[in-house]
Amino acid sequence: MIKDDFKIDFKNKKISYNPKGSGEAYTVNALYSYLQNLFARAQNMKYQIPIMATSKTECFLINGWTIDENARKYLKEGFLVSK
Repeated sequence: MIKDDFKIDFKNKKISYNPKGSGEAYTVNALYSYLQNLFARAQNMKYQIPIMATSKTECFLINGWTIDENARKYLKEGFLVSK
């Protein structure tokens, strides 16, 4: 599951891949949806949303969020651009 494969470091605004993850690749759109749902939870609303979509296949990391290169290897079918 995507929630087990990607680690979200709220304090340092970093997205990384869990070394014990499943190895499954996810679409950029799936990561976008996961992050939107995660940040919509009451306990996470105090944090800035990390991602913005311009289409189903193109997203931007915003508000100072980053994703490491290893995590990018587990994304497919789209573009994730760091602003």
